[in-house]
Parts: sequence; structure tokens; C-alpha cells
Amino acid sequence: MKHFVDSFNYAITGVVHGLKTQRNMQVHLLAAAVVLFISFNLKLERIELLSIAFAITLVLIAEMLNTSIENMVNMISPEVSSGAKTAKDIGAGAVLIAAINAIIVGYTVIYNHIPKDIVRTTVEKTMTSSSHLSFSSLLLVIIVVVVLKAYTKKGTYLYGGMPSGHTAVAFSIWTAIAFISQSLVVTSLVLILTLIVAIERIRVGAHTFLEVFFGAAIGILTTVIIFQWKG
Repeated sequence: MKHFVDSFNYAITGVVHGLKTQRNMQVHLLAAAVVLFISFNLKLERIELLSIAFAITLVLIAEMLNTSIENMVNMISPEVSSGAKTAKDIGAGAVLIAAINAIIVGYTVIYNHIPKDIVRTTVEKTMTSSSHLSFSSLLLVIIVVVVLKAYTKKGTYLYGGMPSGHTAVAFSIWTAIAFISQSLVVTSLVLILTLIVAIERIRVGAHTFLEVFFGAAIGILTTVIIFQWKG
């Protein structure tokens, strides 16, 4: 019986340690609390609540396993090595996949339960009710950028390398807004902000002009293709 109780104590200690020391764990828990609060207020079906709860649990488990991997790697290999970096990167990648899965599950489940008020109207103005083109375009642009950066092996996925991910996302958003708003004033204002993002990536030395140019091209072309294909 004592060993059984000790096992629970060790498990609780691990959870508490993760919450106290890991900022990402705290962020995930806060996001989970907000999503659950919204879910209960929207009176979701039991299976929908279970889906969201499972997605949240998966993220928290992945974060705790990642923390455990990092601590083990630091003990086994305190010096900098490519093997230790790879182990940590894979652990962080597991958390990222779990988080993306949670976002998709939450988005899919909660969207249809949002009351048809100003919030729902605003969302539907930026997306078509059938296929959510803006969301699909943005997701596809991010995937294309990650694949290209993995292929070129330059910079990191969030800084430097071919193409500029920030620029690709910014121009994808601008293109989607141009399709949706069909307003010259709105499109021009958003274009100015988009160009500022592109210029800033060059100014800080994160990207060359060519990397920014290809990022802009990917963002525009991918979004145009999605809108024309589904339009």
C-alpha cells in the first residue's frame, strides 16, 4: 500500500514541478482553461467535450515528456552535441504536433457552436462558410515554407533561410483580405503593413531580398490558387 501511495506522490510531484518550472506548461494550462470555459458555456455535446479534453491532455502529456527528455539529455550530455540537440528538437516537435492537433480540434468543434452574433458575422466575413479559405491558405503557406526550409537547410524554421516565412504569411493574409474585402482602401492599408514586415526582415538581417521576394511570391500564389480553386 505504501508503494502505491508513494507512486501517486511522485506523479503529483512531477506534475507540480512541471507547472512551477516550465513556462510553456503554464501557457498550455491557461489556454486549456480558457478553451474548457468556452466549451462548457457553449454546451457542447459529450463527444465534442471528450475530443477537446483528449486534445488538451495530449498537449500536456507531450510537454511533460519533452521536459523529461530535456532533463535526461542535460544529465547524460551536459556538453553541446548534435545528438543532444536532435533529441531535444524531436521532443519539442512532439509538443508542436500535439498543439497543432489541439488547435485544429478546438477550431473544428467550437466554430459551429459560436452564436450568430457580431463575432460569428465577423468570422464569416473573413472566411467562406463552406471551406474557410483564409485558414486553409494560411495553413498551406506555412507547410510550404517549412518544407522548403527543410529542403534548403539554411537558417532556422523561424529565422533566416529560404524563403522568408514571416513575409509569406504576411502576403498570404494581404491576398486573402484583398479577395474578401474588395476595398481599395483596406487592401492598400494592409499592403503597407505587409511591406513593412518584408522590409523589416531585410533590415534586421534575417533575410536577403531574394528570400523575402520568394516568401512574398509563395504567400500570394498559394492564396490565389486556394481562392480560385474553391471560389
